[in-house]
Amino acid sequence: MRTGSSGPAVKAAQAQLAGYGNRTAVDGAFGPATRNAAVAFQRSHGLTADGIIGPKTWNKLINGTKTSTPTTPAPTTPAPSNGRLTQRQALAQLAAAGIKAPVGRTSLAGIRARTIQGVIALKKASGGCTIVITGGTESGHSTRGNHSHANGYKLNLRTRDEGGCVTNWIKTPQRKGAPRGTDARWHGTLAGISAEYVYEIPRGGGVHWDITFICPPPTRLTPANTDARWAALLRVPPTGHFGWCPPGCRPGWEARGD
Repeated sequence: MRTGSSGPAVKAAQAQLAGYGNRTAVDGAFGPATRNAAVAFQRSHGLTADGIIGPKTWNKLINGTKTSTPTTPAPTTPAPSNGRLTQRQALAQLAAAGIKAPVGRTSLAGIRARTIQGVIALKKASGGCTIVITGGTESGHSTRGNHSHANGYKLNLRTRDEGGCVTNWIKTPQRKGAPRGTDARWHGTLAGISAEYVYEIPRGGGVHWDITFICPPPTRLTPANTDARWAALLRVPPTGHFGWCPPGCRPGWEARGD
């Protein structure tokens, strides 16, 4: 990619450059500002500063970290598989997957890595539906339960207009479960992540999908691997089979109302 290039790949590169503090619009057009940002990034990471984003620069954008000298990377600590992301990290991952930044005052600061992985998987599974995020970790949402907006497990998505494709997809291949209060609810699995989709109709208006991305789906149990010692761990998830909630998952999640 170089000056004059355009398209989704350029937009993804711009999002990555912005994630390193470089000033450039994320508009999919490789202009002078993007070239300057690329040159600044290359210089700070020991790369040939030609303003062209080739394989070496792209790999460093994806895997690199800010450095104090061109050849000495700063030490980093790998984040847990479901650790919290910064706003910048979340936006970069979404942009790379072709998902626009959230609308309005929506925040993704502190969102769970698995939540971002889940919504990216939703876009892929739905055949590339447009994803419009209208709610994240910002204040104003219910704080009940462990898997709340504030704790980074939930996203709200638009249901109509651009969100119509997502709505049709959720209601077709996903499993419909018992409603949450008066709101219809579906369940599914995205890239090994359990997802709960609630068609939420707030009293004040603003219908949206309230989606919770939680632990891996319950492990199927058979009479051969169950006994009285594990009786307290047995649950009946929406699929109707016995399942065990794996480590890190709150027992009883399938009956949750948060």
